[in-house]
Amino acid sequence: DIDDKLYGGMNNGELTFFVGGPGTGKSLFLQNLALNWITMGKNIIYITLELSEELVGLRFDAMILNVGSKDVFSSMDTVAVELGMIGKFGTKGKKWGRLQIKKLPEAGTTINTIRAYIKEYEIQTGIKVDGICVDYLDLLYPNSGKVDINSSFTKDKYTSEELRGLASEFNILCATASQLNRSSVEAQHFDASHI
Repeated sequence: DIDDKLYGGMNNGELTFFVGGPGTGKSLFLQNLALNWITMGKNIIYITLELSEELVGLRFDAMILNVGSKDVFSSMDTVAVELGMIGKFGTKGKKWGRLQIKKLPEAGTTINTIRAYIKEYEIQTGIKVDGICVDYLDLLYPNSGKVDINSSFTKDKYTSEELRGLASEFNILCATASQLNRSSVEAQHFDASHI
């Protein structure tokens, strides 16, 4: 369904971002998107600027095994075996890509920070990155210190352009999310019936 709305889907070298109000599931959506890419055999780095690596990992484990988060804890040994088998053999005869979850600081992370991490990851592991999910755009800072970070429109404009440039530079899939502020939600009426 999303591929239809995007006229064929997401492409390497482009930035796709999703917008939603507070608490609408933006992070969960990005995690599900990353999981879909991994099941397609793609190697994905999931950058989290807000949630801990542990919480993001728990969500991925629950989605992979199609169980609730509480169930992951209650049967940890079984979960570990099942995830190990999927990691080694994939599912339905298809090998999965690799997932790397990385928590970067909420304050001060720029596109240059992400660029450096991707390069370091590729050198250390020998694995080419096929895509990144950045959770989420509003917490990134522009590379240029000359941008007024108190103007969220200007800051987000620069960071989204820089993130798109990064996707193009590495020729990778790239997705992020942005949060509508409360006044945007109140000022707009969104008709989701056609989506």
